Amino acid sequence: MASRPPRLPRFLGTGAAVGIVVALLVALIGRDVPYVNGLEEYLIFAVIGAGAGVAVGALAFLVADRPRLGS
Repeated sequence: MASRPPRLPRFLGTGAAVGIVVALLVALIGRDVPYVNGLEEYLIFAVIGAGAGVAVGALAFLVADRPRLGS
């Protein structure tokens, strides 16, 4: 039985979702910034977390898609 190749959009989407959740938790638990509105803080953290999550998802895809040794 041949194995299916991994799908890149699923890795990127999952990475972005996990990154957003982690970033929002950090923003919620962290200190309040006096000169930034709460919504702006959450949005900035979410965008940065999504970007980092996409990068981690892309790395995970590269690891999952690498050729197997001995095949």
